[in-house]
Amino acid sequence: MAYKKFKSNDLFHNTLEMHPEFDFVIHDTSIYLNGRGAISGAFVSNAGDVPTGHVNLYELNVDRASGNRVYPFIGKGGSLSNFKTISSGSFNSDYAYGDTLSSSYPMSASIVRDFFASTTTSRTGSANRLNALRNTLNHYQTLSKHYLFSGALGDKGKQDVNLISIPSIVFGSQIKKGTVDLKFYVSGTLIGQLQDKNRNGELIQVGPVGSAESGSVAGVVLYNEGFVLLTGSWDMNSGPTSVFPGEKYTGAPVLQPKWIYFGAGANDGLAVSNVVSSSFGLAFKGTTKTQTITMLAHALKGEYNHSNNPTYKTFNQGNTPITASNAYVEPGNLTIKNIVSSSYSDPYAKFKKTTYISSVAIYDDKKNLIGIAKLATPVKKTEDVEYTFKMKLDI
Repeated sequence: MAYKKFKSNDLFHNTLEMHPEFDFVIHDTSIYLNGRGAISGAFVSNAGDVPTGHVNLYELNVDRASGNRVYPFIGKGGSLSNFKTISSGSFNSDYAYGDTLSSSYPMSASIVRDFFASTTTSRTGSANRLNALRNTLNHYQTLSKHYLFSGALGDKGKQDVNLISIPSIVFGSQIKKGTVDLKFYVSGTLIGQLQDKNRNGELIQVGPVGSAESGSVAGVVLYNEGFVLLTGSWDMNSGPTSVFPGEKYTGAPVLQPKWIYFGAGANDGLAVSNVVSSSFGLAFKGTTKTQTITMLAHALKGEYNHSNNPTYKTFNQGNTPITASNAYVEPGNLTIKNIVSSSYSDPYAKFKKTTYISSVAIYDDKKNLIGIAKLATPVKKTEDVEYTFKMKLDI
């Protein structure tokens, strides 16, 4: 077997940046991602194993029957390692040393809506999610004054705030600027649309054309952290929907559609009967980065034109080795089979050493096999031709 070392100009390290599109639709407290509902599998009714609108991290247990599921497990030992889902009391009393502790897959996530009303006297408990963003919001005030947690435009600690949380397993490392699009529908009619058209995080009302408060800022986007904060409290019930009586966007009472009620029913605990006419759309592009290595393997002229395959030699030659007490000699001068194509059956075409390259093996510096690149069709290699094989590995 011939080994050949990669040279410095044969290896290229690159970062591949991609921007996948995501489109969430919220209707009747159900969430749909990119128009996908539940998919029936061969072994289970829901092949994805997660509710609609959720992302399955690593896509574990896809279409797996209950008795054939993948699950994490550890043994109780001196390190006292434990799963987050098992309480300390249960860990100490219900498990003996050596017992197996198990958890479950898949890990999944979806968008979540939290509404913080200005009437709340104390912003504690669930409001800690909003308070925890104070420093982050203030950090981005150089992009827009609307990021300020408390300023001339209002105090997010006291006013009505609608917080939409987007998990990082959906958007990746960052939400791409200029791609965020929010749509508010009533009975299928678009009554409001927000976009970050200035790419500075401001969500500006851009539609419907000529609508009230058009051009106003209704909230901000935290691109790196995956949060949308909506503070727009103007009434959008005008035009074709002026006779709409409103809905229970916060559970009670009946309220008129406003941006602070956007996404009602998105994993916020609202009953299906509360929001039946309104639906919402949230679209954006994420950012994912994949490290890649491009490798160039060269087969130069005069290289790799011999094979250890037994069929490389002419059939039925006397190739039995000679053995003795002090010697082991294999026969020499064995002829190589001539496979050069000829227009005649006799005489044969002039002999040329010919091989077929079907795969390229990659080894580490200790000659451990770490990968094999297979060709769809073997390549014919003669002594007067050369090839360069381009391989790419995603890390």
